Amino acid sequence: MKKTILGLLPFLVVGSLFADDDLKYLVKSYSLEKIRRIFRERSPSKESEVYALVRFHETHPDGDEGNKFRYLVSLLKGRLVVGVTKEELHSLIKNPLPPMNAVSKMSFWKLYEEMVKRKSLSSSELISYLKKLPPEYDPIYKNVIGEILRIHYENGEFKEAKDYAESFSEKDKKEFFGAMAYYRYAKALYKFGETQKGENLLYALAEDANVPSYVKKDIYTDLRTWKGESFYKQIPLEKGVLFLPFLDAGDKKSFISSHQYFSSIVFERPESWKAAARGLVGYYPERLPSLFSRHKSYAEYFPEFTAAMSVELSNQNLAKAGLDLLEKTNLSSSESVEYAYARAYKRLGERDKYFNGLLSSLEKNPYNLIRQDELIDLLIGDHSHFLEESYWKEALKRIPNLPVKGRLVYWYLRSLKSKGKQDELLSWLKSYYKFIPGSYYTRVIREEFAREISSIQQPDSPLRNKDTLYEYLSLTSGDPKYSDKIIGRDLEFAYFPDSFSLDVRIDSAHSKVRGNTLLQNAKEYLEIGEMAHASSLVDKFVLQTGTSEEEKDEIFAALGEVTGNQYLTVFHTRNLMKRRRIPDDVILLPSKLASRIYPRPHRDIVSHYSKSFGIEEDIVYAVMRQESFFKENAVSSSNASGLMQIMGPTGKGLAQGLGLGPYSLFDPEISIQMGAKFLKYLLSSNENDLKWASIAYNGGPGNLRKWKRNHYHGDFNHFLEELPLKEPRDYCRIVTSNYYNYQSLRQYKNR
Repeated sequence: MKKTILGLLPFLVVGSLFADDDLKYLVKSYSLEKIRRIFRERSPSKESEVYALVRFHETHPDGDEGNKFRYLVSLLKGRLVVGVTKEELHSLIKNPLPPMNAVSKMSFWKLYEEMVKRKSLSSSELISYLKKLPPEYDPIYKNVIGEILRIHYENGEFKEAKDYAESFSEKDKKEFFGAMAYYRYAKALYKFGETQKGENLLYALAEDANVPSYVKKDIYTDLRTWKGESFYKQIPLEKGVLFLPFLDAGDKKSFISSHQYFSSIVFERPESWKAAARGLVGYYPERLPSLFSRHKSYAEYFPEFTAAMSVELSNQNLAKAGLDLLEKTNLSSSESVEYAYARAYKRLGERDKYFNGLLSSLEKNPYNLIRQDELIDLLIGDHSHFLEESYWKEALKRIPNLPVKGRLVYWYLRSLKSKGKQDELLSWLKSYYKFIPGSYYTRVIREEFAREISSIQQPDSPLRNKDTLYEYLSLTSGDPKYSDKIIGRDLEFAYFPDSFSLDVRIDSAHSKVRGNTLLQNAKEYLEIGEMAHASSLVDKFVLQTGTSEEEKDEIFAALGEVTGNQYLTVFHTRNLMKRRRIPDDVILLPSKLASRIYPRPHRDIVSHYSKSFGIEEDIVYAVMRQESFFKENAVSSSNASGLMQIMGPTGKGLAQGLGLGPYSLFDPEISIQMGAKFLKYLLSSNENDLKWASIAYNGGPGNLRKWKRNHYHGDFNHFLEELPLKEPRDYCRIVTSNYYNYQSLRQYKNR
């Protein structure tokens, strides 16, 4: 009997250096240098080891495409092959596939992509290969269906594409077809001669809110090619308006005006109405209220869209029209709706209503830093003329007690001091911590008001009750240097409500993962770093079971823990904490929950390079958490990459200084080494002050020097408000508070 399991192969090495889970972790985390070191002197002996080499050769600059191809074939054949011949590939088509798990499915798909690139097989052979994958709900299988349809279509085999698609029942189509498969099926129908049926399916996709815009753009391009440049003018407006986003400015204006600005149209489908609204607001915004008045039911059913259109009108100096849009519909209250009111009132010059709308929005979502900026700008004006006391007190009463409230409290204390209200100031200094636990501003307040705080006697017994503990934390800011009376003591009596139950719910989600096939498959994909595939399986589980968004976050947090994907655990635990309004202050959290949101991944690497360059480990983690949320293959919109989000040119300069050969910025070892080196330079250039160094890390050392020249006058937090870019302002506060939390985690929780 032919052996197909790599663990039984003749090249099996006894006493493997790494357990299977360890190797999967290296694959998941893009630990390419470690993979190279492991296999420098020995051959792979197991499925996970061969796949680790596939990851190395496809990602590392020293990788070899030929070796990647060879290892992929080896994975599917169950034995190492010396070279890839036509016979080897044909045997894959003829013989059974190995048992299908995430590694073998990814290998199956990667090999297909390689064969397409290399033109190793004919189209019919590629289809035969693809059809070997057994049908099941899986992202790879959905890709396979789309590819088979693509190959048939591009070969002009429209009947074959049609017949293949129609070999699936309607139930199976809903189960297995993605938007791209339906799109290719529709094209085949059109070309085969079932023109109307194909068109109807294309239009159905165009009006489906869940179909990606790139698919809709392809539909527009195809219809324009087949039916003429102005096809959208010849079809019913209900369909034609769907293609407005893809027209150039002149054609868009002409189309809208030729239909009398949609002044008497009643759209039957919401996507058509939305497309018309987006078109009007861009070119004829004054016509938008009329459209909304005829579609009141849509406006009320989609309150977020209505709010967004109202804000657009306000931004175009049509605030009265924006207000009418809101007032003439019965919208459910939400963060976006309240902010739309605020925006209109601001434009209309109604300060009190603007202030109230802004607070209403922040009550519903206090984590919106852009709106927090607006609130502070309104209250402090030019930093010397503060608004009246009543405004401050209203804001302090309505904004929830969370770290993001810190900026409000800090500027209120400065307001009290500037007005000479000494008694009120001292009263606040004894209690501020309970309003802003975990905030960057806790230590800022202690430093800036040190003289006033020194006049206040600390409580004799900080652990008597919550009030005395908060008073002690206010006077010490929770800084381990000053809070020795509570370090190592049991603070459980003061932990935030819901924090224990949240830990329990995440723990319980582990059993959901173990007990469901879809979630187990998601787990397998996550073990090798395939987050998009895992997410689609979780989405399917949510759809099947009616799982809530909160439960979905719990499942993702649990999946992150069982697969070593710290990004998932941190991101989704933070979502859960935000939903429950639990501050992320590790002093007042259970140790387990604190470690869930402030983990220390790749600790051996971080420890090594922190010591090597002479910086604190906690600083590296503080930056890493904000830069990538511990996602090893993170890529930013500006093309910064990896855990420490190193830019390409910066990486080249650092690599030269460090004497590195070819490298991948996704590799944790490389990213952490470079990030730690760069941080050391920035700290040394800025008197070892993390606040300044963090601004330079985010905005660049040259920009920091320019900003200091133009805006710094000896008051750092005043400078922070005047910094011309928002991103480095927020970045500084977040990274510094991350550092405080890591420091507290070490001192208070011994973690």
